[in-house]
Amino acid sequence: MMKKISIFFLALILIFSMAGCGAESDPQMSGPADHVESETDTEPADITGADETELPSDADTEDVTNDKEPAGEAGAFDLEQGTVLLNSGYEMPILGIGCFRLSQEEAENSVYWALRDGYRLIDTARIYGNEAGVGRGIQRAIDEGFVTREEIFVTTKMWTDDYDDGAAAVDASLDRLGLDYIDLMILHHSQPENDVEAYQAMEQAVADGKLKSIGLSNYYEPEDFDRLVNATTIVPALIQNETHPYHQSMEMKEHIAQYGTVMESWFPLGGRGNTQTLFNDETISSIAEAHGKTSAQVILRWHLQAGNIAIPGSSNEAHIQENFEIFDFELSEEEMQRMTDIDKDQRFAGY
Repeated sequence: MMKKISIFFLALILIFSMAGCGAESDPQMSGPADHVESETDTEPADITGADETELPSDADTEDVTNDKEPAGEAGAFDLEQGTVLLNSGYEMPILGIGCFRLSQEEAENSVYWALRDGYRLIDTARIYGNEAGVGRGIQRAIDEGFVTREEIFVTTKMWTDDYDDGAAAVDASLDRLGLDYIDLMILHHSQPENDVEAYQAMEQAVADGKLKSIGLSNYYEPEDFDRLVNATTIVPALIQNETHPYHQSMEMKEHIAQYGTVMESWFPLGGRGNTQTLFNDETISSIAEAHGKTSAQVILRWHLQAGNIAIPGSSNEAHIQENFEIFDFELSEEEMQRMTDIDKDQRFAGY
């Protein structure tokens, strides 16, 4: 009898022991939140996968949707970051160094100084004859640790003589600059007989990964701009025209806004031989005095607040630094209106 009772109790102990082991090893009993957190920590979020995941609530659905919205609106200037979002999806600095009329050596030094001082936008062109110097300046700044290639936005332009073989023009600029890709290439002038074919060559270069964004320069009539847009696929990200306080390009800016295309100013300070005309303008000089800034700095600040990318050119190290020191003040609405009022629709250049 005692033997049977002992066997019975031994069997009960064994049953309870096995039940306890089962509960400890059951994965359903571990905290689900900890499991999800572990997966999040070890694997990056997959936006595509998020669409395929069954979401438990409307609140979670809203969170995922918001995360996928674009960071900003195309053409909107961010004055704090000093950038604009192009309609191509790339961010572009809104203040840069222009290389018009600079020798190879001057271009190299100006680009190097600019990148050292904080500029991230560089503008050159095939016809300037200094793309190689620009490339050397970029490489010097990279080698000395001031920037990485990814932080720099490089613009060059295809000259009209090259429109018949745009593909070769793209490759030649890449070779002279010493770069694997160009952030923005633009057609230098309107030339109806073959600019569509040249633009299509740039479109192909975008598809090939040689160019990130493409645009136009010296298209001054809305009809001329639309002529090219209607014959091509990629909407120009940017148009670069002569723009300054005496020629504010209002008609073209209003027209291109519908495309998310932004205005970039060449001759932002009026260009050589005309800068003093603008610097000595009573409205500009009085605003400069009120802010303790130079006329050049006021004009450049006006450009940014008016929605114009500005690329002042200089071979003077001190002027390059001065031109960049425009993010520590702001023009009032009244001052911006005063600047608007001095528009004369007056170009200084004939090309």
